[in-house]
Amino acid sequence: MHLNFTRQGAYLHLLCKYYETEKPLPSNLDDVAELCMAKNEGEINAIKYVLENFFTKTEDGYVQKRATVEIEAYQAEGQRKSEASKAFQASKRKKNKQKDDVDLTLSTKQETETNKYETVYTSEKFLEFWDVWPKSKRKQSKPACFKKWKASKLDQIADKIIEHVKVCKESSQWKEGYEPAPLTYLNQGRYEDEVEVEESWTRRLTA
Repeated sequence: MHLNFTRQGAYLHLLCKYYETEKPLPSNLDDVAELCMAKNEGEINAIKYVLENFFTKTEDGYVQKRATVEIEAYQAEGQRKSEASKAFQASKRKKNKQKDDVDLTLSTKQETETNKYETVYTSEKFLEFWDVWPKSKRKQSKPACFKKWKASKLDQIADKIIEHVKVCKESSQWKEGYEPAPLTYLNQGRYEDEVEVEESWTRRLTA
């Protein structure tokens, strides 16, 4: 079946809307015309012709068999990837928690030794960093953290580190209690890491 220029344009436009919304087109012709921004009688007639010859009218609206199959496959793949990503993130958080618990034990021992001597905190930026850090059982080893801070000259990038901690505190990982010990954070230079966010998949148009 051959299409003239106007009908071909209507066909492509309807397919794009179908892929974009991932649901049947309205069953009412006027609603479809408004959706496609058809403005004159010729364009509306072209839409009507394409709907009658290339789409199937159902209770839910107009559907296109081939496009429906592709959309369902795309949605299934997106769901599979989403579930795989969630499983990977859960596994990663679990491993990080186990490692952080080990670091916490070591930090506690180190803090016991360090606290034998009084520490004078000469960096206001470090104290600001410490105040910003979330309160939890992992917030320990302040003297050791300060020692690392001074040794690495972190005053030079203090604003960056403090801002990174603030952003991390809003992440789902930290809100769920999987934040690292501050000493681990500094030792591993995690302030250079990107903050993880929930993965979202972008809609794709396929012809």
